[in-house]
Amino acid sequence: MFAPTATEPLDAAARRLERLHPSFGFVTAAEGDGWTPLARAAADPEVAGWLDRLDAEAGGHRNVAASYLVLRLTGCVATPLLAAYLVEGRSLPLDPSTTHVHVDGARFDRLALTGGSIDDDAGAAAVAQRLHAVLAPVIDTVAGLAPYGVRTMWNSVADRLGGPAVLAANAAGLDSDETWRRARAVVDELVRLGAPVRRRPRLLHVPWSGGVAAGSVKGTCCLKYVVDELRPRDAQHDPASFCGGCPYVDDDARIAKRRAALERRPS
Repeated sequence: MFAPTATEPLDAAARRLERLHPSFGFVTAAEGDGWTPLARAAADPEVAGWLDRLDAEAGGHRNVAASYLVLRLTGCVATPLLAAYLVEGRSLPLDPSTTHVHVDGARFDRLALTGGSIDDDAGAAAVAQRLHAVLAPVIDTVAGLAPYGVRTMWNSVADRLGGPAVLAANAAGLDSDETWRRARAVVDELVRLGAPVRRRPRLLHVPWSGGVAAGSVKGTCCLKYVVDELRPRDAQHDPASFCGGCPYVDDDARIAKRRAALERRPS
């Protein structure tokens, strides 16, 4: 589809992935303010500062701030990595010393890869190794600063891989079941590296007039309901107040909402 080559510059790969979907893109220079190299991110002051930024949005709940931090950081780092693997069979050069994240307020809004070369024939193990290398030190630091367990955070990492898998399948016209299987293989490899994942996302099929769309359902709640002063059982009668992929929401309500959104799309 994209005819990548072994000698392709990193910035060319970035532009191509971003054309496929904006969230798949990255930059190759960390220029200006707001950038943090992940080699430095595991330091207590850096992570503590991120948690402080998230506290207001988390309603002062430090465990919710930790949940948001891990989900957003994983999304920023893992989305381009997983897209390159699922669409092209390649692995981007994530390394703590050359991987930078840009923070805008409480958002991790951009990834920069400032060195390294693309692995043109990557398997799930290589992708997992690179992801584990950049996330594990941060997760361990967060666990020492917030009442939020390492196991739960790795569950959230697994959940956050579901969205890019679905996006890749939909954007590139891939078979959703096969794409999901390959994404699950990355989680399997994370577990082999020591990530204590106990709950995983699951694939959701949404039939509509244009065919069958793919979606993902998280295995672990992000705790947003705590900020909104709700209870898990409230999802049964008020699903609109919960996240679209929340594990507490009934699948019938989830599918109906997703189908309605798809039917509203311009033809």
